[in-house]
Amino acid sequence: MKIKPEEEWQLKGPYGLIQGVLTPCVEENTVVPVLVLAHGFRGSMEGGGRAAVLAELASECCHVIRFNFSSSQILSKQIEELEAVLAYVGQKFADSRIFLLGRSMGGAAALVTAARREDIAGLVLWATPNDLPSTFKKALGSEGYEALVAGQTLYLNDERGELTLTPDFVTDFARYDLQGILRGWRKRPLLILHGEKDETVALEQARLAFALAGVPKKLVIISGGDHSFTNHGNKAAAEVVNWLKARMV
Repeated sequence: MKIKPEEEWQLKGPYGLIQGVLTPCVEENTVVPVLVLAHGFRGSMEGGGRAAVLAELASECCHVIRFNFSSSQILSKQIEELEAVLAYVGQKFADSRIFLLGRSMGGAAALVTAARREDIAGLVLWATPNDLPSTFKKALGSEGYEALVAGQTLYLNDERGELTLTPDFVTDFARYDLQGILRGWRKRPLLILHGEKDETVALEQARLAFALAGVPKKLVIISGGDHSFTNHGNKAAAEVVNWLKARMV
């Protein structure tokens, strides 16, 4: 099977231009599923190169769509942008089943979106939190998080670049009961991937997500894996691809 070149695409989203990449399936002349990837907080569709690796591996059995959210980090806005991407996917691949994969906070957006839509055939939660307040108290530090709660704007400037967070970044969390959504997840397959040594989203959150969700479900804990699967990207990608292939038999 010959690997096909990736295709860049863009669309006008609700908050600006959304740009992405399509990695076509190597299979020809057949309708195959589509895997849509949503990146995490302060992330990108490249995912440190791991998303591209996943896309290439998954192209053995499906088309892969990855994209960049606009500059907004607010969950509600990212959910709206994900909906816009899914509308684009639905037009381009009208007869294909759609699977969603969300990395970290992108997993929260994917979970909410999938729960609202009957056309999502399955969901992958990759190092995804279901307790956003505790996760971001840890990620931003208690002082920074409480500043946002108090209505102050938080300015970040570190090795990952500059970022401004407004108070609605945290007040928006209250709109979503992620654990309640997981309790209501039934019948559609769910894969939960988490690093054993995730320093950002506690492993207990993955175990809780698995306990709450209905079947069919699978929990994979990557031994030694950190939040980004820095040294375990290929292992995580292989787990996703094997899971996808099992959905197609």
